[in-house]
Amino acid sequence: MKVAVITGAASGIGLALSKLCLAKNWMVIMVDKDACGLHEAIESLTTEYAPQIKSYVCDITQDQEVLKLAQYCQQHAPCINWLFNNAGIIGPIAPLWEIPHQSIQQVMDVNLHGMIRIIQAFTPLLFSQSHTSRIINIASLYGICSGSLVAPYTMSKHAVLALSESLHYDLQRLNKPVEVSVAFPSFTATALLASDKKNHSALQEALSNLLTHSRPVMEVAEQIIRQIEQNQFYIFPDKEVKGYCEERTKAMVEQTEPHTNNIEKLMRSLIRRSEKKQ
Repeated sequence: MKVAVITGAASGIGLALSKLCLAKNWMVIMVDKDACGLHEAIESLTTEYAPQIKSYVCDITQDQEVLKLAQYCQQHAPCINWLFNNAGIIGPIAPLWEIPHQSIQQVMDVNLHGMIRIIQAFTPLLFSQSHTSRIINIASLYGICSGSLVAPYTMSKHAVLALSESLHYDLQRLNKPVEVSVAFPSFTATALLASDKKNHSALQEALSNLLTHSRPVMEVAEQIIRQIEQNQFYIFPDKEVKGYCEERTKAMVEQTEPHTNNIEKLMRSLIRRSEKKQ
């Protein structure tokens, strides 16, 4: 039986990825900091997939908890095929100069350093396996584009891209049996914005309203799985995000002003595409 380990599995993309892997008859180790949310997610899946599900409550900002998670997976799973680094928070929504350094550090600790902890804890296990495995890092639209009022989140997701590319080069150079993918999902109907309950800005409310009508999270997760199976390194669930990447690169090469990241324009495009499929 193949095995997927998924962080941030209690909701959103993590839960959708869990469902898809379970439907493939894989064992899924669902990991989340939110014990109650994780319990509810598993309850919703138990009837159909009980024998395939394992769960573990883990705060990826804590070294010892991540090491214990890796030990748990080694003891309870026959192997690991896919390791999803999906857990993340958006953090404060405000101009950079108004955000306390501690809040910026918190976003980086979850979105970047948490991912690094997972990779460092799991690579010895992955290296010991006789088959090739894959680490999938979930970045964001903001891993390749920038916008106002979300500097900490944007910095963390840009770093996820750099981390993923550097990890790929390290693994290739040392001929390790691990492959890497990095995904750039845009906006889906997830609870990401609820991760920081202090956010009450106009942008927060606008994004929340747009997210309500955005692409179904299962649709985005299906695209991620499909492109993993195609052995893609860069995963673009949305063609619009790929277009943004091209426009940003063009602006850099031509040394023009930074490419404008019009969030609402992108959201309207995604919503229209989603509505056409209904």
